[in-house]
Parts: sequence; C-alpha cells; structure tokens
Amino acid sequence: LVLGLAFVAGGKAGVLLTIALTLEVLFLGLTVTTELGETIKSKARIIAITMGIALLLPIGAAIATPVATFPPVVIAGFLSFGLMALLYLVTEELLVEAHEKPDTPLISAMFFIGFLGLLLIEEVLG
Repeated sequence: LVLGLAFVAGGKAGVLLTIALTLEVLFLGLTVTTELGETIKSKARIIAITMGIALLLPIGAAIATPVATFPPVVIAGFLSFGLMALLYLVTEELLVEAHEKPDTPLISAMFFIGFLGLLLIEEVLG
C-alpha cells in the first residue's frame, strides 16, 4: 500500500521507495528461505511461500489505486501511516536484532554506505 501511495504522492518518491524496498525484500527473501529450509524439506514449497510473500508488494501497490482518487490531504495521511508502520518495524525488529551481536567497523561502514547509496540515487533522479 505504501509503495502505491508513494507513486501517487510523486514519481520520485515512488522510485526511491521501490529501490529501498527491493533491497529490503531481497534480504528478507534470503532470510525467509534460509529459515524455511531448516524446517521444511520441500524446495517447491519453500519457493512457493517465498514467492507468495514477494507478491504482497505489487498487490499492496494495486490496492492503493482507489486511494489515488482521494484528496491530497487524505493521501498524505495514508502515506504517513504506512511510513510510520515501516519505521516501527525497523525499530522494533531490526534494531533489537542488530544489538544482539557486537558492532564492528564493517557493519557500521555498510550502514553508512547503504544510506549514502540511497542519497546518491535521490540526487541522480533529480
């Protein structure tokens, strides 16, 4: 839903969110596949579950199509709610897991490289 609303709000925001979510879903898919491989032995079932999860993004974007007819204030409200949900997921899950292991210079550098990468993509898009 947030992805579709980002395109409604502006093409640049939609492209940036698409790139960011693509990278996030790539690693989510790898993690889910690894975890499922430990409990489910059927490779076809693992692939089907992972593909089902991956299909949620375009389905959510399609659900946002009727919202595009709403006034801009309502669209901004929907977009704000969706982005806050993403921020909550990051703070609730990822940051807790990140602090379970000791921090290394490589991990810190990768964080800032990723952040800088998104800033560069934003500048390239104009």
